[in-house]
Amino acid sequence: MSHSRMCCNKEPPATNQQAPKSLMRNLDPNPDWTLEDLKVELNALQEKLNGSTLLHLDHPLPKNSSIISWRALSTTADFGRESGPFIMRAFDDESEEESDILDEDRAAAYGECTEEFTSILHEDNKSRSGNLVCGDSKLEVSGKLLLPKTDVVEATLIELERERLRRVQEEVRQRRASLETALMEEVEQSLVRLTQVMKDEEHNFENARRQDKQYQRSIAEARDNYLSEMQRDHEQRSQVEERKIRKEVAAEEARRKEIALRETQERELKARLEVEAKMKADLLLQTEKRKAAAEAARKQQAETAAAAALRRTEEERKSKQEEGQKMKESTLNLADIVLKEEGSVDISFTGPKPRAAEKAAKLETERFQKLRLLQESTKLLQSNPALTKELKSLERLIIKILQQIAATQEQVRNKSIELTALLSDGSKPQQFLILTLASKLLSQCESQVLKLPSFAFPLAQVVVNVAAQIPFVMDVVLAKLNAACIFTVPKYFIFSKNQYENDIAYYKMLGYQEVDNKLESTDEFLARMMAYMTFYAAITQTETSVGSNPHGLKEAWAWCAHLLNKIPANRYSASALEAFLKIAGFRLYQVYPKPFVKVMQSIMNEFVVNLKKHNDPDTKAVINRLETYLLTQQFMVEPEGHQMPRTDLSSSMRA
Repeated sequence: MSHSRMCCNKEPPATNQQAPKSLMRNLDPNPDWTLEDLKVELNALQEKLNGSTLLHLDHPLPKNSSIISWRALSTTADFGRESGPFIMRAFDDESEEESDILDEDRAAAYGECTEEFTSILHEDNKSRSGNLVCGDSKLEVSGKLLLPKTDVVEATLIELERERLRRVQEEVRQRRASLETALMEEVEQSLVRLTQVMKDEEHNFENARRQDKQYQRSIAEARDNYLSEMQRDHEQRSQVEERKIRKEVAAEEARRKEIALRETQERELKARLEVEAKMKADLLLQTEKRKAAAEAARKQQAETAAAAALRRTEEERKSKQEEGQKMKESTLNLADIVLKEEGSVDISFTGPKPRAAEKAAKLETERFQKLRLLQESTKLLQSNPALTKELKSLERLIIKILQQIAATQEQVRNKSIELTALLSDGSKPQQFLILTLASKLLSQCESQVLKLPSFAFPLAQVVVNVAAQIPFVMDVVLAKLNAACIFTVPKYFIFSKNQYENDIAYYKMLGYQEVDNKLESTDEFLARMMAYMTFYAAITQTETSVGSNPHGLKEAWAWCAHLLNKIPANRYSASALEAFLKIAGFRLYQVYPKPFVKVMQSIMNEFVVNLKKHNDPDTKAVINRLETYLLTQQFMVEPEGHQMPRTDLSSSMRA
């Protein structure tokens, strides 16, 4: 937009006379006059000039001077301001360069006007004669007004210029208002769009959070479904095994009933035979009475033979008592003999060295030394032909007692008392009895515990009850277990081609059995080892009221530490650990809750992870069983068979 300027073409030059103060106050620096207002103001100005300033001029105006225009009155139009034209400006988009040019033109016009007006005044001062009127009359020069009427064309141009300025200003105001309105609308739209973007972002975030929750919920549901399926599968397997066990128990019960019936029939037959024998004896007695004379000599001979036999029997009885007393003394002092002769017995071998904890290996060596001494003393008894029949009778008695053990508190207590009394009898060979008891206990593991793992609890309770009164029994039983199952130590042999002749030698070192010149399968071997581990775990967690367990929960805790620290994670060690935890884990958690949970976490985070690294398909089954045991926290559930009933229900029903 250009700048429009309104100005007077010429202004009178400055003089020493100053304008009245009243006139200066009436001037507006930004005038907005009409032509009529301008005319009135100029007439008033002319009257004042004629009344004041022109009366004191030194020389009157010349008669032949032209009419003075108001544009040439520089002195009266100055009003004490700085020299320069009076300019009214309305700013527009005109450049500064154009403004400078207009200012120069106006300055030139102002100079010309000033010179003309000065010459006129000079002439007027010289010719003061004339046409001046003093007082309140008007000043007339040559019969005309000082300021002539403004030209119509000039006034029209001024009005048109003013109208144009108003239109330009109005257009500027309208454009400015429209721009401000557009700007405000744009700001409001921007705010609306920003608010919508923030709402969309919040909505997307809420959708993402909802989807994340849904995803986590689906994962939790999938995990719960998986665990439920595992639990159902476990329950189904448990039910199948329970049905099998019930069938076996029913078959065993039927077999026992059949044996009892056979024994009853035998007793009845024996009674009939005795009656028949008695009748025959009566007949023979009558016959003998008839033959008294003939039998007198024979009777005398029979009495003589009977006396000789009685003397021999008495001598044999005395010799057996003496041998029994000697065996009792040697057995009672057997622990002392072992401690004294530990340095003389060397059971070390030159084969490959197993991997085991130092403390566990030391305890195993001590047990083997005691077992070796016991075996040597038992060989001396077995080499005596006079004791062969008695030793076999004692062996059958121990087998009978072990077979009569049932999962009831009363039966366990009775058989513990019988075994304790038998082993404490001084007239019996105690070394042979202890060794036989340990051997037959392992046979029970292979036959009964392998089929019914819960049978390990009553069997272990009998062992602990006897060992609480005869501690040497526990050492022998553990030595036998260590020899039959290396994982009860625990220890393990690392395979190396340089140390073993072939694979069969390595497997035999682990404990594989050879039947018909053929090694048993790995599944059969692990099943047998797990039966031994189940029996060993039952021993460690068993408590007794007749004393203290020589191999209690402290040893169970030490076994876990030795296995996890020294034995590598593989299928064998994992199977042994699983069998041990299923039996002893419940009592370990009860006694050592916080440390036991940490051990379970270590098994889950380290032992199971190392198992999975082998990528052995045969190991997946034991990995799944271990993970199920740990994730479902089965160690918090009491194992089956741990709490035995007081009496047998079938016996109470028969009574």
